[in-house]
Amino acid sequence: MSEDFIEPMDEPSKRQWLGYWSMIVQQTQNAFNDKAAQFILIPLGAAIGYSVESAAGLMIALPFVIFAPLAGWMSDRFSKRNVLIGAAIAQVLILALIAFAVWIKNMPLALLGFFLIAVQSAFFSPAKIGISKELVGSKRLGFASGIQQMLSMLALLVGQILSGWWFDHRYSSMGTTPENAWVAALFPLLLLTLFSLPAIGMAWVIPKVPALGKSPLTPKVLVSHFQDLRSLWSDSKLRQASMGVAFFWGFVAFLNLWSIKVAKALTEGEAGFGTLSSQFMAAASLGMVAGFAMASFLQKKRIELGWVPLAGVFMTLSGLCFVFLPFGGWSFLISLAFIAFFSALYLAPLNAWMQDRYPADQRGELQSAVNLQNCFAGIISVLFIELVGRFTEILGLSVWASFRIQILLIGLLCAGITFFIIRLMPAQFLRLVCTSIVKVVYRIQITGRENLPKNGAALLLPNHVTFADAFFLSVMSPRPLRFVMDETFQERRIIRYASKIFGTIPIQRAQPLEAIRIILSALEQGHFVVLFPEGQLTRSGALCELERGFEFIAKKAKCPVIPIWMSGAWGSIFSYERGKVFKKTPRHIPYGLTIAVGEPLPSRPNGAILQKSLLKAAAQAISHPFSKRSDADVFQNAYQLSQFEALPYGSRLHLFSPDLSEKLIHIFKRWAKLTRGQITLMTEYQASISGAIWIGAEQLRETLKERKNDPAEILFYDFGAHALESFVHQGVSHLPCLTLDGICVAMSMPHPQQSHRDPRIQAGHKTGSWGKILPGFYLEDGQILPLETCKGPSYSLDPESFLFPAS
Repeated sequence: MSEDFIEPMDEPSKRQWLGYWSMIVQQTQNAFNDKAAQFILIPLGAAIGYSVESAAGLMIALPFVIFAPLAGWMSDRFSKRNVLIGAAIAQVLILALIAFAVWIKNMPLALLGFFLIAVQSAFFSPAKIGISKELVGSKRLGFASGIQQMLSMLALLVGQILSGWWFDHRYSSMGTTPENAWVAALFPLLLLTLFSLPAIGMAWVIPKVPALGKSPLTPKVLVSHFQDLRSLWSDSKLRQASMGVAFFWGFVAFLNLWSIKVAKALTEGEAGFGTLSSQFMAAASLGMVAGFAMASFLQKKRIELGWVPLAGVFMTLSGLCFVFLPFGGWSFLISLAFIAFFSALYLAPLNAWMQDRYPADQRGELQSAVNLQNCFAGIISVLFIELVGRFTEILGLSVWASFRIQILLIGLLCAGITFFIIRLMPAQFLRLVCTSIVKVVYRIQITGRENLPKNGAALLLPNHVTFADAFFLSVMSPRPLRFVMDETFQERRIIRYASKIFGTIPIQRAQPLEAIRIILSALEQGHFVVLFPEGQLTRSGALCELERGFEFIAKKAKCPVIPIWMSGAWGSIFSYERGKVFKKTPRHIPYGLTIAVGEPLPSRPNGAILQKSLLKAAAQAISHPFSKRSDADVFQNAYQLSQFEALPYGSRLHLFSPDLSEKLIHIFKRWAKLTRGQITLMTEYQASISGAIWIGAEQLRETLKERKNDPAEILFYDFGAHALESFVHQGVSHLPCLTLDGICVAMSMPHPQQSHRDPRIQAGHKTGSWGKILPGFYLEDGQILPLETCKGPSYSLDPESFLFPAS
């Protein structure tokens, strides 16, 4: 399987949604009636001396094998809605036949009806699955497929529980004789026949979709099993996915028959067998219902194949648990529910992905080929249980040892299949695991996602704060991303491996034209390509100088170019905060993170245009969490300071209160709460220990000029009107800063620690500069524009009085 992206269709209309839900009602009722009839006949057979468990498994599977090509042809050759109507009528007639057979006490005729129910399902299945995409489209297919499977499984659950309990209750109350067994089964079957009638009406409500196939019915169609399989296997991705689906149905068939045999062994096939087997199936079905519901929720925006291998891991662990559990207790039921839950989570993405990939005129044919494989898998499971049972009997092992050996072997097989799937699709697996961890550690809010194109390629240009930015962006994007990475970062084997499986685009600075060619090729293929225009991680929290390479790519790329700003990640272990990456403990969990997707850039953008667009996106990202607060300007400005290295996290600030406005003092106090820092209000200068941080303006500046015999080294953040004037004094690091309307706009800082890997200098201050503008403010036409929540006026300022990227 791969990450091939299939363009989403438009949103379905109300009429299409009505048709979809009508189909869901019909298939739910169909599943309930089928399973209820089966679970009446199985305990009926046991009560009158017919051992039908294994035969029932084969009779359910064989019609899908025998009639698969004809069912697929019919689903494509005729409107699927007409096929659904015919299936609903057929079910009424078959249930009436089964009720008649029970009335005349003819078990072979009843088993014929049992077989015909499976035949009806063989024709019903490709039509009900194939029509889903025609009704709801690609975008909602993951959700729709999950709902379809969830309600089908819920119907199976209710049918199993109700029929098994009802038969046992009637049978026990009448007296456990063969004669009474027939009577106990008859009335429920008559009601099933009556209640199958509304399904015909629901099928009529479904809108008539066009018949897409045109091939005539010929004798070859009836025996074209291998031809249909060849069509399915001609697409290697569909072949791999269909094998994964077949494994699921083989696994479920094993679990179903295995648990029935366990129930029979526990009750010795006497009264209570139907109830106990229904309890086992109820636990499994409830687990599957929950699993399909979860899959539908998790895929409400897109189909996510990463759940397949992850669910396979938990299927393996749950299966192996049975080896050590007592049979029939609560732990047994809970384990059944767990293994079924993860089985559903395994199946749902595969089913949705295949439905989306089928060619429209072969949807029924290919789905029937898939059903054929599924049935072979089910038959193999039945034979496996019988062969292992016979083999362990020859060895003289008990039936309980045989059950444990069977589940152990299946658990080991599941482990092997899961390992193969992970090898087959490591990118989807690792992306899902990593993004799931990211969602736990970071509370991510996204604004402006509508600016991402729904179709085609896009060049995404985000700021670069942490080594985890790729995963933040993967959470943000509805589609897979391809990242551009400097080859120097691929010295480590694990990074080379990750780059390969994620389709990372490696570039060499020494060969820029080749790098550009590779990136343009990826865009021509319709991918979302992510290029970090700074070319390095920020070591201050602020935007670094932009490199020029993106300009040529943006001019050549015939796709939207979109700026993105990530706010909130500074201070996490993946950032350079505290001067190092990874080798520190998290400040807190979870982190709040906001990602703002800016408007697409105009054609032929340059560095200045991108810089302004990134800082506008920063304003959008930082404003978003505070937009509803009455005192948003104070809270927001304190947050801006916390996302900036000028004031180290948790440091102690000495505020020279005669110099500072009440609003600015309030901002620094709020900053201290955010960063666990300390605030000391001072009315006069006092000699301090080395490294003390002082914040003031004119009066503190004059005081420090007179400072004598004080060996301490201090940092002086100067917010005065004359801060840009030269101030040189022994032991004082003078750092000019700027406030406008009481809000801190720009700050100088000590130079961030230089990276050993990247020799480029990121300056924190320079003579004649107020330092760096805080993330969230930006200059436009010589004016510094405030955030929306600051509501202050704009100010005309000289761009040269700021460090890059002010101008």
